[in-house]
Amino acid sequence: MSISDENLTAELKKRNPAALEYAMNLYGKHVYALAHRIMGGMGKREDIEECVSDVFITAWKKIGEFDESKGSWRTWLLILAKYKALDYRRALQRRAKAPSPDDPPAQMPVEDVVISRERSAEIVRLVDSLSEPDRTIFIRRYFSYESMETIATAMGLTKRAVENRLFRTRQILKQQLQPEGGEDSHETY
Repeated sequence: MSISDENLTAELKKRNPAALEYAMNLYGKHVYALAHRIMGGMGKREDIEECVSDVFITAWKKIGEFDESKGSWRTWLLILAKYKALDYRRALQRRAKAPSPDDPPAQMPVEDVVISRERSAEIVRLVDSLSEPDRTIFIRRYFSYESMETIATAMGLTKRAVENRLFRTRQILKQQLQPEGGEDSHETY
């Protein structure tokens, strides 16, 4: 069977290695670019390549956790890439800095991890429900870390128009993510 965008997720869930190869060929450059931007000059090219490989291995292992009703596979993959690149960045920073007894423990409490995952899934669902071009602009800015100028040029908009759309989108998301009881004063977007 031939792998395509339409059957990629189904074939990955069937553990078809050709589907993983297809995904790597299709999304590898996007994942690499995102990891490169997040790691921000930390480490070497090999560190970024290792991170990218780790992203696809994680996607392969966790494909059963992917839920199409919560967002696209591409968005899910880029979120995995974002968090994996942040992990690599922290590891490279720790490697560069000698540990101190005063450093806080690296492990988050289990409750915080669960809440963080639930919050991430909710954000993905909300972002995927945005209309175009707001969804694309938001993803390019906050998931792919592209500059305002790059987004404006690619979308055929002015930088000011992109800024305004992002501001309105953040306001919408902030309102939708508010707890039922009112303002969440410690949230910043």
